[in-house]
Amino acid sequence: MLSVFRARAWVALLACVLLAAVAPFGCGSSGPSNTFGVGDDAGGDATAPGDDATAGDDGASEAGNFGGDDAGPTTLSITPTNPTVGVTITDGVVATTPLQLTALATNQNGSAPVTASWTFDRGELGVLDPAKGLFTASGNLGGVGTVTASWNNQTATAKLTVTIVSTQNGRPGGADAGAADAGAGGVGGVGGEGLGGAVSPGTQGVLTGATTPPANAQELGWLYPYDQTVWPRGILAPLLQWQTTHTATAVYVHLIEKNFEFKGFYSGSALVHQPIDATAWQQAIYGNGGDKLHVDVTITDGTTAWGAIAEDWLVAPGVLQGTVYYGSYNSTLAGAANGAVLAIKPGATAPAIAIPGTQTACNVCHEVSANGGTLFLQNNTAADGYADGTSYDLTKSGATLASYTGSATDGTSNNRKFLWSGVYPDGTFAMANSRHARECYAGDSLLFKRSDGTQIATTGWTTAVTAAVTPDFSPDGRRLAFNFWEGSTTGGVAPGAGHNLAVMDFDCGAPDGGTGCSGTPPYAFSNLRQLYSDGARYPGWPAFLPDGQSLVFHNTLVAPNPASCGNCEISTWSGARAELWWTDVPASSGTPSHPQRMDALDGFVNGASYLPTSTTHPDDTALDYEPTVNPIPSGGYYWVVFTSRRMYGNIAAGDPYDNGNGTYPIPKKLWVAAIDINAKPGVDPSHPAFYLPGQELDAGNMRGFWVVDPCKPNGQSCLTGDECCNGFCRQPADGGALVCTDQPPGCSNEFEKCTSDADCCGQSQGYKCINGHCAAPGAQ
Repeated sequence: MLSVFRARAWVALLACVLLAAVAPFGCGSSGPSNTFGVGDDAGGDATAPGDDATAGDDGASEAGNFGGDDAGPTTLSITPTNPTVGVTITDGVVATTPLQLTALATNQNGSAPVTASWTFDRGELGVLDPAKGLFTASGNLGGVGTVTASWNNQTATAKLTVTIVSTQNGRPGGADAGAADAGAGGVGGVGGEGLGGAVSPGTQGVLTGATTPPANAQELGWLYPYDQTVWPRGILAPLLQWQTTHTATAVYVHLIEKNFEFKGFYSGSALVHQPIDATAWQQAIYGNGGDKLHVDVTITDGTTAWGAIAEDWLVAPGVLQGTVYYGSYNSTLAGAANGAVLAIKPGATAPAIAIPGTQTACNVCHEVSANGGTLFLQNNTAADGYADGTSYDLTKSGATLASYTGSATDGTSNNRKFLWSGVYPDGTFAMANSRHARECYAGDSLLFKRSDGTQIATTGWTTAVTAAVTPDFSPDGRRLAFNFWEGSTTGGVAPGAGHNLAVMDFDCGAPDGGTGCSGTPPYAFSNLRQLYSDGARYPGWPAFLPDGQSLVFHNTLVAPNPASCGNCEISTWSGARAELWWTDVPASSGTPSHPQRMDALDGFVNGASYLPTSTTHPDDTALDYEPTVNPIPSGGYYWVVFTSRRMYGNIAAGDPYDNGNGTYPIPKKLWVAAIDINAKPGVDPSHPAFYLPGQELDAGNMRGFWVVDPCKPNGQSCLTGDECCNGFCRQPADGGALVCTDQPPGCSNEFEKCTSDADCCGQSQGYKCINGHCAAPGAQ
């Protein structure tokens, strides 16, 4: 099917880019070295391979060799039937035997080999000679592909499986290679000391022989990652971390899934964490076919082996898109300043300053439009800290759009006007956050223009709401959620003095499938309805999921002492305890919502915490704050990024409220979790979270704001359609790399532009149009 082929093409291309950075093999255009190629010789092209590979007259003459007019119908088959090709990798050296495939023509007189033309739909698995039928595995991925033989107007297919067993003894390059360079984000962007040294054959035998099961988690137990984590493709390999009462001098890391197995042996001193080899990680997540990825760890002191401790993970068959913008304190990138807004892409080993030049002063408290075009931040340079603000154009390398000081021309104060505001998806205006958040705007919540900070007239709003706290527009711009702190009872919904979460519909004349407002103000708000209320809690920081039909939010259980920070009931300030919750968003006030805690994300399984504990972290289940959501679904999931003060294994395990005055690294970091697309009320839609790699370990990081990257015009290189302004990423007619283009004939591939489910190539397989892009089906 076209959608399947296209999806494989972009995944293969991206996997090539990722693996090229960590593996000894390349991305050539022909032969076994073509790891994930999409060129003429990659084996993934479904078209006929050329004149030299067609049957033509040869096919007809071969048919006559074992038949005649009385031979009856002839059928075509492939032998061996559904073959398997094994690959072994030992310390990076690939060994495999090419497999000869044969096309057999059969009729009532018997069978005979014929000269067929050959194609293979998984070029990343290996190369199939189009004329000879000789298959050579690349050694990069295990998996299953379809071989097709064509002869005499007939075709035959067979499933070809590639299996990989990889063994690594110590870091690549040997003892002299040393650990990988550790930048601010730590080795591999996740911390630790890198891969350890080689292990003697005798110690390997101890690790793989009879082991002593640990009596409890304290003797040997996981700290990070968590069991049942869902990993996206494109993310860096995690750092395996454990606690133990034993002094381990060697470790055995074992990964196994269908068609792939990795055995890693490493030596070290008092081992309590170990990275996964980057190549093995990419082979595991890109080769995963939907089964669980099993990992187990065994340790030894050279005499006795303990373990194995084991977990099972899921792999989402999609690559994370977009960029996370976040506030950071004590960042090495900010020089002498103590605050900065940084940007990091999934797969990066280190962040970058979001707006070049802003690192020379404290520029923090940011908001970003969902289309990735506009960033607002506050400039802490005035006597009244954070009073002045600026908006920047991310499509033009951070060029200044407007500055906000003093008062706007309509007399409204610009002091913190866009701080914690709800930015409209195209960035042209925002709803002000009013009064009840730390460092907040003192006026009423109103819509203000990005261009000059003046008010935009509305209907249905000012008569109902005066203080909307931490507002958030849905990705399509049709709804606004907020803490309904102050206002007037409207339609039976009353303001809650901080305890009510509400939503309203919004209409600015934007066309279906777009967010550009075509109407003339006043813009219309309507249909106020309550989503959540609890007199003992403070809900805030709502973030819509891409379909706009549900959202996640921060739910404060214990607020910090107001005397210590002021208006900080929904902040992450010292002492704050909060959980992340999910709720559906009913279309009318007459239909109840169904808010619920996201147990798996927060750290619960069957009502009990699964998170590790320590004297400084007795309970990390209520240390999650400030969620935002990637506007683009990926791999059948939505993805939420949030602030957490939980332990990051044994790397960042100090005081959860330490913001940089105590023990480094600081626990305050960004985490990511998968959310089910097919979320149903009463069922937790979340999954255990993972640490976002690439963050500076010694910095306190918060308020991750996940947006799509600014779009690319036609002709620029791309991997997926969501990168393109016109919404489509395809191969040009003359071949070559994928580029942004106008809408081609036919259906839309995953991540490409759509207006309904029917536009998506994989609709029959469950693909849906979500937030204007085709998305893979979610888990059932």
